[in-house]
Amino acid sequence: MTPQFFLPALGQLGGLIATLFAVAMIVMHITFAVCISRDAERLQNQGRLGAMLPPFAWALAALALGLVAVAFYWLCHYSRFSRPAPKE
Repeated sequence: MTPQFFLPALGQLGGLIATLFAVAMIVMHITFAVCISRDAERLQNQGRLGAMLPPFAWALAALALGLVAVAFYWLCHYSRFSRPAPKE
């Protein structure tokens, strides 16, 4: 058997892997969008959501940008940078 025999099978396997990766990315982006939307609504009901973006805009950003939007959302709402300075 020559290595050329396996080349078409490797091409099909690569296409399958790319398809599975794309589906996983779509599922991940949708999951991020749903989770951020729910959390942003919860923060808005508590009066803790800033005036920067409404919950649906955060969800759209997570849907389009994925982990980048999740990291920015966390930075804006949960990191130490988002907390007000302590009163002395």
